[in-house]
Parts: sequence; C-alpha cells; structure tokens
Amino acid sequence: MTTSAQTPHAVTDARAVTDARAVPEAALASAPASEPAPASVATSVPGPIPAVVRARVPVTLSRVQGRSADLVTFHHLPDPGEHFAVLVPASPTDTAPPLVRLHSECLTGDVLGSARCDCGPQLDEALRAIADHGGAVLYLRQEGRGIGLYNKLDTYVLQSQDHDTFAANRMIGRGDDERDYASAAAMLHALGLTRIRLLTNNPDKVRELRTYGIEITEVVPTGVYVTAENSRYLSAKAELAGHTIALLQEAAA
Repeated sequence: MTTSAQTPHAVTDARAVTDARAVPEAALASAPASEPAPASVATSVPGPIPAVVRARVPVTLSRVQGRSADLVTFHHLPDPGEHFAVLVPASPTDTAPPLVRLHSECLTGDVLGSARCDCGPQLDEALRAIADHGGAVLYLRQEGRGIGLYNKLDTYVLQSQDHDTFAANRMIGRGDDERDYASAAAMLHALGLTRIRLLTNNPDKVRELRTYGIEITEVVPTGVYVTAENSRYLSAKAELAGHTIALLQEAAA
C-alpha cells in the first residue's frame, strides 16, 4: 500500500498553507485515481458550507508521551460546539490509515478521574495510541451524551436510585443519546482524513461517519475499564446501546 496524503503526517506538513481549504484538496489530488470509494460509503459532506481549519497550534503534551501535537480548530462546523482535534503525525514509513478516536467531552472523567464512567481511561488510551502510531483524537463538546454537565449530574442522582443511565436521561426529559457526529465528519473532511481506522466500541459512530463519506478500514475496540462504580453503566451501554464491550470476558480474566 502506498502512503496516503490523508495521514496526519501530510496534514501537519500543510501547516504553512494560509487557506486551510487547500489541505483536503491536496489530499484528494494525490489520492490514487484508480481507487474509487466503496459503493457503501456516502460522499456527502456535513453542513451547508464545508468546514475548514481555523488554527493549527503545535503543543507539547505530557499525555501524548511528551510528543508535539497539533491542536486544530475549525470554521463552519455544523453545530456551535467548540470541537477540536489533537493531531499527531504518523511516521513517513507508516502506510496504514491513521487511527482516529471520536471522544465526547466528560469533565468528570477526563479531568477529575471519576470512576463512574470509563471516559478518562479511554481518552488516555487514545492519546497513547496516537503517540505510538500517529493519528487524531477529535475532542467533541458533547458532555453527558449531549445533555450537558448539570443534567448529567442530575442523572447521576437517579442512577444512584437504581435507574440505568438511559432511563435516567428519559426521567429528566432528555434523549438516551443526543449526540450526532456530523461535526466530527466535517472535521475529518477538513483535515483530509477520509480513510481511517476508528478506535471505538460504539456502532453509532461507525454508521454515522460512513454516512458522511468517511471510509473506515478497521474498527479497533477500546479497552474495557471496569470499576465497582461503573460496572452497571458499562452493562447498560453493552446491553441497551449495542456497544461492543466484552464485560463477561473481562470479568473472567
């Protein structure tokens, strides 16, 4: 396989381009013309105006093993959230599609290390993976599966009364999962990352990205991070939302 211009390495090299719209165009220009997209992959780009890169800021990140990563922001995303990408270039000799993680914001897990969810360990795993192999973590401002921090904490009260995470959402008048991944797809298109490996246990992310023209060559499952406080939450995600979380195997190990 030849090295694709859709890798984070190629995107990082385009930092000097003042019009960020040239990044995906360059990626498309160098893609092999003889490899049409599979028939099952849509080609629509989310939003009325294609997203473009707003700023790309190189930062050394301790959680990316001290490597330099680009923090990338965007114009024209389909929703007003301040979503951003953490981009680490792949080795020039690495020909595999870049590894990408869509990570929904979780202040309690990502920042405070809450044991009530698996968000913090999943974020750490994703950052380690892109440090090792190159790739991108898209940090999506979708706290509490889209219901916000205060509402999420309200549902924690209900979960403590023996309601599962989805039932608790409905009890406060919200949906089971109010997220969508149109902005994530728009970010990937803006970065020229339209052929990827996806790090996820969530089938909704796979289906929706493919709807927006992202080719996913491999779905890489995340680890299973069970605690005494999150086991019921993880069971609900696996049993009620179809997440590929191998809880029985993990418990047996």
